Amino acid sequence: MRKKPIGEQVVVVTGASSGLGRAIARAAGERGAKVVVTARNAEALDNCVAEIEAAGSEALAVPGDCAVQDEVGRVVEQAVDRFGRIDTYVANAIVTVYAETYRYAPEELRRVMDVNFFGQVYGYWAALPHLRASRGTFLSVNSALAYRGIPLQGAYCASKAALRAFFESARVELRKEGWDVAVSVVLPGAINTPQFDRDRQKIGYQPQPVPPIYQPELYAEATLHCAERPIRELPVSWGAQKLLWGQKLAPRAGDWVLRRNGWKSQHTDEPKPLDAPDNLFDTLPGDPGAHGRFDSRSRKSSVWTRLRLLLPKG
Repeated sequence: MRKKPIGEQVVVVTGASSGLGRAIARAAGERGAKVVVTARNAEALDNCVAEIEAAGSEALAVPGDCAVQDEVGRVVEQAVDRFGRIDTYVANAIVTVYAETYRYAPEELRRVMDVNFFGQVYGYWAALPHLRASRGTFLSVNSALAYRGIPLQGAYCASKAALRAFFESARVELRKEGWDVAVSVVLPGAINTPQFDRDRQKIGYQPQPVPPIYQPELYAEATLHCAERPIRELPVSWGAQKLLWGQKLAPRAGDWVLRRNGWKSQHTDEPKPLDAPDNLFDTLPGDPGAHGRFDSRSRKSSVWTRLRLLLPKG
């Protein structure tokens, strides 16, 4: 089901104020797409629009919280009002809480599910009629952790596993109806984004991605590949692929490794106050951009991913 070239598409990107969403939106604009960006941080969205326009394309910022269904609907409505259609909807926004599962407050767990799970479901419901009309693509930016829960990330992993199952069901239903809408699930590994400075944490240290860490542009390129040539599920980076294979072949070995390394691999040695500001319920001021603090430790390319994109699609 090859789709239009990105340069001829209208692309909606959630979570586009920073991190991977910012990189996806910017890359789509640089390739000529008309881009609608949404997140809670209006200042950062305006800067994202300016970057896309500086690259010669058109963009629209629609601030909103993806956990609020009416606000998601408004994003879709304004996208269609401005550009006439939607060809690709990139559901990307996330929040998380670094804590053991028994330390979550109910409202924290509920908020992670509201943003990560319901935020994508609301986008799917709102965008589907327009994707049917354009024969477009719904892109669920998920995580390799949809297949493997790890310590300190129980809520995040649960939300990603739920998404993966939801879109497996949706994919079959779309085929049954004969609707030419693709559903691609992108499964990234560790990404150098600003989220690790903005996540809620109860561990007392600065969170970090589990190495190996990759720059967001690598994942943005893979995501936009799926907007043109949809892939059912795409693990991105060798780190993601290793995790999936390890869980399939030796989950008990994975348990052993995580007991030894699952905590220390997720934080630096830098202490961080437990009450440090976070973006779980409210956005933080300023424009964090696409990259986090780990540039010096992050890889810019993945041979495995390049080879995977050459394989037959499914």
